Amino acid sequence: MKKLIWTLTIILAVSVCFGQRYELWVKTSDSNNRVKRNFGFSNDSVLMTFSNSSLFFPSKDTHFSWDDITGLKVRNKSKNQIGILLGTGAGVLAVFMISNSLEKSNNELGSIGLIFCIPIIVVTGTLIGHLATNKKRKIPLRV
Repeated sequence: MKKLIWTLTIILAVSVCFGQRYELWVKTSDSNNRVKRNFGFSNDSVLMTFSNSSLFFPSKDTHFSWDDITGLKVRNKSKNQIGILLGTGAGVLAVFMISNSLEKSNNELGSIGLIFCIPIIVVTGTLIGHLATNKKRKIPLRV
């Protein structure tokens, strides 16, 4: 039963990361702000993006003309999520190795200190995985 639960957990976690999803930061000529959206569709004249939908707000499609876009930044969201999962796994593995070491040494003070360090170690691993795969590619469209 334990193997089945682990297998289902891993399949669920990895299935989120399949597919190539891209996040775009679009800068237009009429505003100084960058708009963060997900890539939807592109052809010679139009770039179509959409926002993430939630329970109360549906997804909104936005169409940009390539003539109006002055700057574009792109990030592969799938690669970023895989990095986060690998960082979390590394943090959990580090906690497991430290707890095994403390069990062998029979140090109860260290075991109590580990309870407070578990979230810090796992969150640090997650943060390192996120930062390692967080690079955006800048595409200047007008010089």
